[in-house]
This record gives sequence, structure tokens and C-alpha cells, in this order.
Amino acid sequence: MPMRLPSWKTYARSVSMMASNLESPALTSAQAQSGKAVQTAAATTPVFGTLGRLSRLTLGLATVLALGATLIMIVEGFSRYVLNVSYFWAEESVRFLMVWAFFLTLGIAGFRQYHIRTELLVQRLPLMAQRAVWLLSCFAGMGFALILAYSSIPQVQRFYSMGMVSESSLELPMWLLFLAMPVGGVALFVYYACAAWYAWRWGDPFAPEPVDEAPDASVTAALSRQEPLL
Repeated sequence: MPMRLPSWKTYARSVSMMASNLESPALTSAQAQSGKAVQTAAATTPVFGTLGRLSRLTLGLATVLALGATLIMIVEGFSRYVLNVSYFWAEESVRFLMVWAFFLTLGIAGFRQYHIRTELLVQRLPLMAQRAVWLLSCFAGMGFALILAYSSIPQVQRFYSMGMVSESSLELPMWLLFLAMPVGGVALFVYYACAAWYAWRWGDPFAPEPVDEAPDASVTAALSRQEPLL
């Protein structure tokens, strides 16, 4: 009776078992310690952009103002083109609400990573040069925020002392509208100050949130079965 030679799968299984047995305990321990160190470093590094209670309250107020302005515009458009009736207070109310909603969210938009960022050249620099660029960006933003807040205060004071009101019959105080500018400047300054502190202590404060690149479970199952997705 002829002898049957083992198949290539048997040889592959034997080689795999020998390789697993050759793995030293020291290497396994070093890999475990390295993984723990990475997890500890990730846990100790705070996440930039976490909103506190005051920030969430401000964001909620700005959302209410924006929704109110949107509702007023819808009602005004419907009544003007369908009912042939126009409300005198609609346009001015929308202007006031949208201005305040915009300036209230200047700093929060930065914390939520909604500001425009150009990173093509910065990513090619060494780490120290990247940190210098981050800090320079933060200082430039802080300077702009200070100019915005400081230059708008005299305008608010002038409108307040003159008692100037809006042109419509609502007669809304104009200083209340321009007060949104220094408030937004202070909020923007706080954001850039926090970003500068984060860049000095930990890393990139302008980095977007990591994207989960793990495939979907259904996609993985279909690929494993070599079946079409559709």
C-alpha cells in the first residue's frame, strides 16, 4: 500500500505552531507593557473641545435665537406671498436674532472644530515647528478677538448715551444689537486662550476628531463570504 504524503496545509499548520511556541515570554510582557503605556498616555491626555455647562447653555440660547429667526422668516414669507400681509417687525427681529446667534457661537464653533483649517504644509513640519505654528495661530486669533471686543465697546457706549433706537416702530435699542460684538470677541478670546494652553501642554488643538475607519459588520460579513454587497 503506497504511503500518503502530508499535504501543504499540514506543513503550514506545523510551521505556525512552531512559530507560536518560539514567542518568548519577555516579548509578550514587553508588548503588554507597551500597550498599557499607550492606553495610559491616551487616558491622561484631555480631549480638547469638551463643552461645559455654561457653553452648552450658550449654545442652547443661540440655537433658540436662530430657530426663532427662521420661524419668523417662514411666517413672513407665507403671509406676504399668500395672504398679501406683511409684518413691519419681522425683518428687524430676524436681523437682531441672527446677529446675536452668530456672535454667541463664535467661541463654541472653535471648540467644536468648525473653524476653517489649512493643514497641508503644517503636517509636513517637525513636531516642534508644528507646535510653534499652533501657538502662532492662537496668538493671532487672540489678537483679533481683542481688537473686535475693544473696538466695538465705544460704539456700544455711543449708542447707549445717545439713546438711539431702530428705525421701525419697534424702537429696539441699537446698543443692544452692537453689544453682541464685544460678547462674541470675549468668547473668541477665551477659545483661543484655551487652544494656546492645550497646544503648549499637549498637542494640536485644531485637530479634527478621529474618524472611525472600521468597516460595517454587514460589509465585513459580505466580504468574508465573498458575496456582493447589493
